[in-house]
Amino acid sequence: MKLLPIWFFCALGLLSFGTAHAETADSEQPIQIFSDKFDGDDVKQVAIYTGDVAVHQGTLEIHGNKLVLTVDPQGYRHAVMTPLKGKLVTFKQRRDQKTPGVEEWMHGKGNELTYDEKRNVLILTHRAEVARSENGVLKDESKGDKITYNLTNSTAIIDGNKAKGPSGRVSTVIAPRDSNMDAGKPLELQGSRRVSP
Repeated sequence: MKLLPIWFFCALGLLSFGTAHAETADSEQPIQIFSDKFDGDDVKQVAIYTGDVAVHQGTLEIHGNKLVLTVDPQGYRHAVMTPLKGKLVTFKQRRDQKTPGVEEWMHGKGNELTYDEKRNVLILTHRAEVARSENGVLKDESKGDKITYNLTNSTAIIDGNKAKGPSGRVSTVIAPRDSNMDAGKPLELQGSRRVSP
């Protein structure tokens, strides 16, 4: 199949962000992309998946309605996932286990998810949210108009949207420190909202 290289290499670029703090084994798993339709152009280096698009690699799952994968002349990959009107693009991925018996998941959503290999960033835009859960309980979350996650140094920048007034501000919720905890022990975050893995 002539179009196999474009979707394969674009998908690898899209999913490489999963190795930052995610399950190490995920990057060694096969990448599966499901959609109602596929359109590819080997000359233009573009692959387009439309209709209930789902991307899976190990514990990583990304869901949207349209995925556009491109490769620029320098060979850098760029991917954009968009949802159906009124819906959000979502992703989730289990993190490497640090504490026995604690299963951590990262969840994210936004009106658009962009992966830029050249800058090595993942960007969620408009109604963007990221959250971390432990054993199905929400521990911390951040919201903003745009969340840019740098995969090289594991840092994030969250921008608000001043035009929306007070509702356009950045919001972060961090669970309180357990008062029974020893001063020298790492912080264990507590939360009350349940989220499904």
